[in-house]
Amino acid sequence: MLKQPDRKSRNVSDFFYEMECRQIQKMNKVLAGVELTKAEEKTLIWLAGWEESTVDNLLSVIEKTARIRADQKGGYAHKSKRESEQ
Repeated sequence: MLKQPDRKSRNVSDFFYEMECRQIQKMNKVLAGVELTKAEEKTLIWLAGWEESTVDNLLSVIEKTARIRADQKGGYAHKSKRESEQ
């Protein structure tokens, strides 16, 4: 699970910090249960500072990949997402 760095340790605006928080929450939802290395966590936290559409597109690709792999393995993880998309 990604944890947002303390605002006091960085020179960022309130707007940036709030946006980063939302981005990290979205990432944590998509990446729930995925074990990340420290380097991966650091990269994703850096990415959380990017434009919201950039993060949304990356998360969409990750979700699509997970559904395709679940389909290939005969899993059912993809079904709940498809139902919510309707």
